[in-house]
Amino acid sequence: MSYFYFAATLPELSIEQAPPLSSDAFTALCRENLSDGDFAALEALSNDEATHRRTFVRQWKDKETQLRNALVRVRASELKRDPGPYLREQIGADGSVDRTVGDAFGRKTPQDRELVLDRFRWTQAEALAGYDPFSIDTILAYSVKLKLAERWAGMDEDAGRNKADEIVSHPHAAQSETQEN
Repeated sequence: MSYFYFAATLPELSIEQAPPLSSDAFTALCRENLSDGDFAALEALSNDEATHRRTFVRQWKDKETQLRNALVRVRASELKRDPGPYLREQIGADGSVDRTVGDAFGRKTPQDRELVLDRFRWTQAEALAGYDPFSIDTILAYSVKLKLAERWAGMDEDAGRNKADEIVSHPHAAQSETQEN
């Protein structure tokens, strides 16, 4: 199904700028404009539904799993630990994921590292969307990119410093909070 009007009305996004609408507003618009099945695919992106029938959702979840597994392997190597217990099952194997993670870990600051990873996510979402700018896959990719843009718009140096201080002063509380998410 094509969404000519709806897709054409979506504002442009950039990872460097605050998005012109929130994920909640976008979801409400999607609820009004997408078929029930396509809206279910949008919801599956926010959940851990890697088995959703929509190809974009399955491929996105697998790309994200590959990326997280690559991060686990690098971090485990740095800590001289076995990554096995922390790896998740993945379907594909994309060499660009490992190269991106290697590039990210070569950066000087954690923020620069995260930016490399999120730019990779952005380009992966665009690649999975394909060439039809009015397809549901383009709208699903827009959802991914909107969340990335919101994440970067919400970053605040003081809040980050406070969170880091909290983690350093209460490491067990931060660890249990991370495990819950």
